[in-house]
This record gives sequence, C-alpha cells and structure tokens, in this order.
Amino acid sequence: MVKKIALLALFQILTVSLTAQKKSISVEDFDTWKQIENKKISENGEYLVYEYNPGMGDGTLVITNLKSGKTDSISRGYSATISGKSSFVAFKIKAPIEIRRKEETEKTKKSKRIKDSLGVFILETGKTLKYADNSGFKLPEEGGDWLAYKTIVKVKKDTLSVVKDSIDNDDKKKSKAKNDTILVAYNPLSKDSIAFKDVNDYTWSKSANKLLLSLEKKDSTLTSSTLIKFDGDTQKFDTIFSSEGIIKQTTLDEKGNRLAFLLSKDTTDVKNYELYVGEQDKVNTVNTSSIKELPKGWLPSENQNIYFSEDSKRMFFGTAEAQIEREKDTLLNAERERLDIWSWTDTELQPMQKLNVKKDKNKTYLAAYDFEKNAAVQIGDTIVPDIRMYDDGDAKYAIGSTDEKYKRATSWSALFLDDFYLVDTETGVKKELITGQNNVWVGPSQKYAVYYNRNDSIYYSINIASQKEQPITDKISVAFYDELNDTPNDPRPYGIAGWEEDDKSVFIYDRYDIWKIDPSGAKAPKNVTKSGRVNTTEYRYIQLDRDEDFINPKKALLSVFNETNKKAGYAYANLLKENTPDAFIYDDYRFGNPLKAKNSNTVLYTKEAYTLYPDVLKTDLSFKNSEKVTNGGKQLDNYKWGKVSLEKWTNYDGVELQGLLYVPEGLDPNKKYPLVSYFYERLSDTYHRFYSPTPSRSTINKVFYPSNNYIVFVPDIVYKEGHPGESGYNCIVSGVEAMEAKYSFIDGEHMALQGQSWGGYQTAYIVTKTDKFAAAMAGAPVSNMTSAYGGIRWGSGMSRMFQYEHTQSRIGGMLWDEFDLYVENSPLFKAPKVTTPLLMMHNDDDGAVPWYQGIEFYVALRRLDKPVWMLSYNDEPHNLKGESWGNRKDLSIRMMQFFDHYLKGKQAPEWMEKGRSAVEKDYNKGY
Repeated sequence: MVKKIALLALFQILTVSLTAQKKSISVEDFDTWKQIENKKISENGEYLVYEYNPGMGDGTLVITNLKSGKTDSISRGYSATISGKSSFVAFKIKAPIEIRRKEETEKTKKSKRIKDSLGVFILETGKTLKYADNSGFKLPEEGGDWLAYKTIVKVKKDTLSVVKDSIDNDDKKKSKAKNDTILVAYNPLSKDSIAFKDVNDYTWSKSANKLLLSLEKKDSTLTSSTLIKFDGDTQKFDTIFSSEGIIKQTTLDEKGNRLAFLLSKDTTDVKNYELYVGEQDKVNTVNTSSIKELPKGWLPSENQNIYFSEDSKRMFFGTAEAQIEREKDTLLNAERERLDIWSWTDTELQPMQKLNVKKDKNKTYLAAYDFEKNAAVQIGDTIVPDIRMYDDGDAKYAIGSTDEKYKRATSWSALFLDDFYLVDTETGVKKELITGQNNVWVGPSQKYAVYYNRNDSIYYSINIASQKEQPITDKISVAFYDELNDTPNDPRPYGIAGWEEDDKSVFIYDRYDIWKIDPSGAKAPKNVTKSGRVNTTEYRYIQLDRDEDFINPKKALLSVFNETNKKAGYAYANLLKENTPDAFIYDDYRFGNPLKAKNSNTVLYTKEAYTLYPDVLKTDLSFKNSEKVTNGGKQLDNYKWGKVSLEKWTNYDGVELQGLLYVPEGLDPNKKYPLVSYFYERLSDTYHRFYSPTPSRSTINKVFYPSNNYIVFVPDIVYKEGHPGESGYNCIVSGVEAMEAKYSFIDGEHMALQGQSWGGYQTAYIVTKTDKFAAAMAGAPVSNMTSAYGGIRWGSGMSRMFQYEHTQSRIGGMLWDEFDLYVENSPLFKAPKVTTPLLMMHNDDDGAVPWYQGIEFYVALRRLDKPVWMLSYNDEPHNLKGESWGNRKDLSIRMMQFFDHYLKGKQAPEWMEKGRSAVEKDYNKGY
C-alpha cells in the first residue's frame, strides 16, 4: 500500500513536471499554429495534396506519396489541382509575406505588385517546375495531360496570335519586344507547348486534351473575335470561327467534340447575343425565332453559363429579355432625383431588392438545344423561373419552382415555400406537382418523386407517369421532423438518404434511423437500422462516389453518432434488411467525412478529439487498417492544453441537460480557477471537437482559455416559447451552479459569461437578473426587442420580424399582440438592475443584428454610470472576417485583458481605465 501511494505521488510529480515544461498559448502563437487545409486525393489514390498553413505567414503545399510515404513540400504553394490522370499537380505560388507586406504598406499599385507564379509538380519524378507572372490556370477535370495558363512575356508587336515554343521563346529577349499577356497550353510531361496572344477566354473539355480559345482584337472602330480549337493529342489547332464582335461563354462538351458560344456584334455598351453551336468544327447559329416557347423579345443571355448534358446530346443556355440602351440625360447631379420607394405591395423589401439588384438584372431562364433534332426549347420562364436538372442534364424531366406567392410573407412567417412543377425538358411543358412546400426529391429513374408535407408531417410519393399521390409514412409511429425543435415554427424534416436503383425504394431519415420505403406503397416500410432510437444512435448515409445516382443498399457506408455519450464512428449496413448496423469503428472521437479516390479503393478520413489533432488517416474500403499520413498533431507537444468532460445536471424547470467542462492541463484540485461560461443553444454534441489556437472572431477560444488557467463551461439550452431570456437563465445559471457545487476547484467568486449574437443576447439578459458573475462579455447583443423587431438584417435585406414571431428569438407573436413579452425579454428595460461589468463587441457593418442594438444598451448603462465598454471594429460584419487577422488578435487580447482584470485581479489596461480618444486611434492601442 505504501508503495502504491509512493508511485502515485511520483506519477503526480512527473505529470506536474511535464506540464510545467509546456508553455501556455499566447496571442503570438496564433500566427504560427498550422492547420491542414484543402485536402485532395489523386484519382488513382496514390497521392495526397494539402496546404499546411500557419495563421499568418507563408504556408506550404504538401504532396505525399501514399504508397511510399515520401513527402515533398513547396513553400507558399496553394490552390492546387491534381491532373485527371494523376500525373502532375498544378498550383499557385504566392510572393513571400515580407514582399506582400512591403507592397501593401508602400501602396504599390496592384498592377505593379508581384504576381503569383505557377507551379507544376511531376508526380512520377518529383520535379517541380515554376513559371512567373501567372494569371490563373485551367486543366481538364478528368483524364487530361495538358494545362493552360496566362502569363506575361516579352512579345514582338507584330507577332501573330500563335507563338510557337512559348516557354523558351527567345523573342522575349529582343529589345523591340514589349510586355504582353499570352496563354500557354503546356504538357508538363512531354514539355510540349504552344502559346496564343489576345486570349479573352478559354476552356478545356472535361475529359480530353481539347482546348477552346476565344481571341479578341480591338482597334479604334471595332472588335474582332476568333475561336480556335487546340487538340493536345495531335498538337494541332484550327481556326473554327472568326467574326466582328465579342465572343462570350465558350464551352466544350465532355469529349471536346461539340461546342457552343455567344456572339454579339453590337458596338454600344449594351449588347445582345446570338447563340452558336458547333460539331466536328462546323459552326452554325441557332435561329432565335426557332426556339420553341421562347417569349417574344427574348434572346440568349451572357449571364448564364452554357453547359452540356453528360451524354452531349443537349446543350443548356440561358435566355432573357433583350437588352435596351436607356437614353442618358444631360442633367447636373443636383437636378436628378435619388430615392427608393417602399411600397406595401412589394414582395421584397427595398433593402433586399437593392442587395439583389445585380442578380435580378442578370436573371436568366433555362433553355435547351438538342443536337440530334437541331431544335431548341425554352424550359424556364417568368412563371416557373427556377429549374433543377437531373442526371447531369440527361433526364427527361426537371423540377421547376416558384416562390412568388410566398415572398412577401417570408418577412414575418419564416416559411420559405415554393410551388413545384414537373417540367418536360424536351417540350417545355409544365405540370403542377405540389404547392406551398419546402422541397421535393425525384428518383434517379424518374418514376417517383417524394415530398414532406409540412401541414401533416407526412411524406408523400408522387407517381411521375400518373401524377397519383399517396402517403408513405402515415402508418409509421415515429416522427420524421426535428424532435428537438423549440422554436414557434414548423419543424423541418430530417430529409432523405437517397434512392434504390430503379426507384424501387426511397431511404428516409427519422431522428436516429433510416427507413426503407416503397414509393408505390405496395410493400410495408422497414426500419433498416433497427435500433437507432433504442440506443439513441443516429445513422446517416455517407456518399463516397460523388457521381452516384442511387445507393447500393447491400453495403452502404453510414456515419454513427450516439446522442447520449457522443461516441461516433462508421458502419456498413445492408439497407434491404432490418438489422442493427455493425459499427466497425466506434469510439470517443469525432470522425470526418471520408474521401475516396475516384479510381481506387483508397480512402482518407480524419479522427479528432479535444486533445487529438485531426490528422489525415489512410485506409481502404474495409477500414481495417488505418495509417496516419500527416503529422500536425506534433504541435501539441509544445503547449499546455486542457481536458474536457461531458457533464449532466437538471435546470430550474426540471429538465436534464448536458454540457461541456474544459479544464486546464495539469489542473491542481486544491487550487481555485476562474470560470467563463460560453453558450449558444445546444453545443454538447461538439464534445470531441478539436479546436485550433486561433484568434477570436467573436467568442472565446476553448483551447486558449484553459491553456491560460481558465475553466470554460458550455451548457446546452432549451427554450420555452415566449420566454427566451428566462429559458437561457434557467439553463445557464443552473448549470454553472451545478458545476460550482460538483467541483471545488471552481472559484465561485470569479466567474464570467461570454456569448455572441444570440449568446450575446443571453449574456445581456442574465446580467439584468443576477449579480452572480464578476464580469460578462456580450457580442452583438439584441438589447431592445421592441426596436429590433422592426429592424433590418442588412446582410440579407430581410425584416427581423420573422426571428421574433417564428424562429430563434422565440416570442411567438407580433409586437402588438405580445408587447409584454417583448419588454420582458429586452435587457434594455432592466438596465438599472445591472451590476456586472460588461464588455460588448458590436461592429459597425453588422448585417445580422443592427449596430444600434449594442449602442442602445451601451448608452443606457453609461447613463446609469455602470462599468461598460463597447468594441466596434470598423467595416466589420457580425463576426470579424476570417482574414481580419489584426482585428481578431486585438479582440483576443482585449477580451482576455478584461477577464484577467475581473477574474484574476490583474491591472486593468489603459483602454479600460481611460478609454481611447478618436484622436489617438491611429497610434495608441491602449493595451
């Protein structure tokens, strides 16, 4: 017994010693912490490509041979694409950050700044090729050996549009040459290349080495355009079209045999276009008058991409009303009127219209050209404007939709509804399917469609041929809608996993399980995962093949997640039988969506936990053996981290809840630690999430704070309609008290609150109810629901009414019907009760919660002589932009300084003691 005690004491000493060797995470460490980003796997499954980027600084492009384990790194490489034949990787290379900083601080013109270089890594040899002054590149999506890129070289003034042997061209050295942008078609394997001048646009076929280029030359009076087709296999090019005018939307089919483009010969700023199609290098115009069902005065439009069906039999393009050149006046600005007219009859509010004005001006309607019939038909129109195609454009039917009848009411109803139509893509004929619903799913064989009826919470099937509709889940006793919904709105369905071949079955989700349902109604439904509900385990289908049309039900890969203990994993299931899936991976981790190589069984996935970095693991479809192929987790060795536990308690209303408690690594149970509670609705399912040390966009970092000897508590919140403030109080404060009672190391005298947006509102409300907390930080809080109710979400242009009547704010009625509830839930009206020092962040370009909501609460507390500060970052939205690194670090510093002062007794910084004047803004941070 004595030996055991001695060993335990030794272990504790060693643990403390190891922890002491690690450093606490600082704000400066945010710059150097590296994350794995933009992962890609080659189609043959032999190579992994990813970026390994620090928070701020020069990143690295990493290319790993998954067979040999050999890794190559290219400094500053990014935006990589692996060739379809898995033979090379093309990528961009940034200038070093020191140069970019110098250019920006010296205000170098963008045209004079160092451009990205193009990098090409040959996978077989490991050789890296680099080409400067790159302006972007493209390559065939599948199966090609070539790429094309734009670059700046020295070209003689009178050189022809085609420049041979571009990469080693001696012309660039001649004194009479000048800088010009050329397009280079290049085979990195053979080193063959050809270059073209005056290229306006270019595109590859999807799966062949065929390149279509649009060349454009201008003089003082006119513009002439030429279309050239280059075949990389033969290294020949042909001029297939030439004309005065401007060419747009050049497009090739998958094999590069058929093409389409638009041409305008208009010389004015407003241009209308003709549609041209080509086959075997023969080009013809499509007579607009021959397009069936095309409204009078409509023409092909440049504002929609042209694309081909997968079988190349049809080509799809957009049409719209012909453009008209508006007469320009000769008035002074002072003589013109400038106003917006808000009309009660508008289907959309003026702010929304103004945000959407470019989209609405450029609105197009889908049409199709059939090569075999040499005929075109209009598919979409102003009555049914939105068209959803199927089977990569090969399917006979499409789904059309319109929300016109429901637009106006969305400002307060929060019901984003549509009427849906079955559209014959060969004739353009439309038949109404359903009205006033959210979605419809069509089977890959187009025999059936299904939809969830929001009025009775039942799924219905529709026989496409007969239009017969019937319920298919009405005999099942479980709910197919969100069972945890606690907003005063229709709960959303869980959706569908997919279809069996030939539309024999549709697989529909409930909260936990997957149901195999016969859309004809002839066979009884089957719960093919059987025990999900019994075990509180959620099963969801994982689609490994991005091109699949239907599920292979005999061996379907599923994700597994247990709501109660938060374990997760993967399972294979036979979705034809009622069996509990055999989870071959099931553990206390969070697993990412697997990524399968297109032409091999190689699979990549991630496994993470709070203390486990999400490194990439390689396996095959059996998942029996996994090998780690990245090593980002080595960074944790340098830092003091933390631990997380899953907690339970009962709130003041008697509801059992879950929450997460993060504590410092090496916690001494005999010491007291300050606690910060962060919250946003339900977050306990993130139990096994890994958090990188990154600067805040609005909330506390759950690694940064424990690393600096804070405890962080994240409680789940459930709501009662009409009482969101009190509901938050009942869950959050009860949870904090439960943790305080359970763990003696929590310092009950030094606890704080922190929330952003809806969490910021909860924070502002709670400090009007209790003086339990030594400090609080509220980001973008709604403080006055009566004024916020009529406000605008400037990011979308919508009225905020819907939030209060039906969604997150949960009042459940109009301001005039529920006035007392709006006042009850508004922190502003209880401002005199606040005793907790409050820090707010509310940015002046917030598009979600109006800036004045923060201002109202700030000036009220200031008027009442309460300690309050508001950080307002200039030109920043609701949360600080991801790229606003300086602002994010600044917020992290100030928020920690605020909590350090009130929870740890540290000296308050200058900005807290004296503020900072506008005059000092440019030179004094006040830290």
